[in-house]
Amino acid sequence: MSEKAPSYPPEIMCFERNLDQTAGFLARLRRRLLSVGPRPSWTRNKNGTPRLRSYLDFARIEEISTSCALVLAAEYERIGKIIGSPPPVVNLDEWNEPVFFRLWQLGFFPLLGLTESNLADQVTEDENSMTLRFFSGANAEETEQADRMLQRLAKFIDPENSLPDDIAIPLNSALSEAMVNVGMHAYPENYPFPFRHIGRWWLSGSANRKSRTLTVAIYDQGATIPVTYRELATAAKVRAFLAENWPLKDNHVFAADAVHIEAAMKYGNTQSQKPNRGKGLPQMQEAIDVCGNDRLMILSRGGRYIYHSAKKTERSTFHSSIGGTLIEWTVTLPSHLPRPLQ
Repeated sequence: MSEKAPSYPPEIMCFERNLDQTAGFLARLRRRLLSVGPRPSWTRNKNGTPRLRSYLDFARIEEISTSCALVLAAEYERIGKIIGSPPPVVNLDEWNEPVFFRLWQLGFFPLLGLTESNLADQVTEDENSMTLRFFSGANAEETEQADRMLQRLAKFIDPENSLPDDIAIPLNSALSEAMVNVGMHAYPENYPFPFRHIGRWWLSGSANRKSRTLTVAIYDQGATIPVTYRELATAAKVRAFLAENWPLKDNHVFAADAVHIEAAMKYGNTQSQKPNRGKGLPQMQEAIDVCGNDRLMILSRGGRYIYHSAKKTERSTFHSSIGGTLIEWTVTLPSHLPRPLQ
């Protein structure tokens, strides 16, 4: 039993199809979990009966994307490391089966202190989709693990063949650059973070056999691109781009975030003026050009930037921060992949 009515997430948790509601829920979740004391009590005894003070009803979720599941896992891992006591989840038997399956594959439930073997009887397999267990780090040394993740996703889509180098190499390079960028820019010592961070990034991926799509996402809880790029964007061409594209009608606090993301993707870190520096974000975009008819999506603080392989771009803003930066690549594999060398 709970002393308060539960809080509900949106039915569709997706940064593409339901951005505002999803970001708003995650912002509330962050405040809810990280505004507690160092030793929170999620339950209390009343007349000898343990009662929840309140809880989140995840049974309301009908769909959750890979990226949303990754951000959710990152929030729960952070709270577990900071206070050592994750909040409880309830009504597991009422959760939507595909949602439960995706979170189970991602490795979400051990973050709550639940043994996955005890939950296995609640898992309904989906022969068309697979989500890989997330892993996290603080540097770029995990690139080999990222490469293995890409190969596993490709094997799920096409068990007989291998991921071609012209897709694997640019994606691996982009992931490596993303990891490096986190170490260099995401967690500056002089930035007043609204919530305590643990200085890491989180990475996962998913695959769909039917559509032959491979999705890879990396997330950090850092200061965000709109914040850090303001300090790096000193070149005249960058300032001119920002001035030309600055939003005039929308005046909320995150209104210019998408413009800053697009500038970072277009020009990189031009502060050093050195040809071998500041190419990380543009290189992530170049990976999509190499792969073909695919897409890169970046969400950072309250901005969203989408880049398509046909060099079409979209940008938008929303009223809640996602609490960091999320980078998601979606790649469609060709119908015939090369067979591995014997």
